[in-house]
Amino acid sequence: MLLFLGAERLSAHTSLLDSSPERGKSVSGLQEIELTFASGLINDGKAKITLTTIRDGKEIPIGETIFVSDFILRADVPTDLKPGQYVVRYRVTSLDGDLNDGGYSFELLASKGNDAIWIVLGVGIFTIAAVLAVLKKNPKKEKE
Repeated sequence: MLLFLGAERLSAHTSLLDSSPERGKSVSGLQEIELTFASGLINDGKAKITLTTIRDGKEIPIGETIFVSDFILRADVPTDLKPGQYVVRYRVTSLDGDLNDGGYSFELLASKGNDAIWIVLGVGIFTIAAVLAVLKKNPKKEKE
């Protein structure tokens, strides 16, 4: 009986099951950090996600850590985040009341730019070319 109770207690600890961005990966865009845990968490006000640069250890201000469900935490990330290597750290309380913490690193690549800008630019160039073609086809006749 004691053996069974001990196994139940151990299974109440939790571990990181999935993350976005993923551990060790390179990403080109980042709007939020989302962490999924293997077992439920207690929403006791102690849950926290932090983001730190690897290069100088500077903590980056991010949005409030929110519970999406009993298993998932999320925090918004600023849109002006510079390319580089970062560490995500987390602190959560598992169902057995123990505080669990951990972390992982990822790399943020330089943005490839906004496709909308290129579309608008392309439409603008096409419009100017069309107007020039019409003007060339129908030149103004000068009065004699």
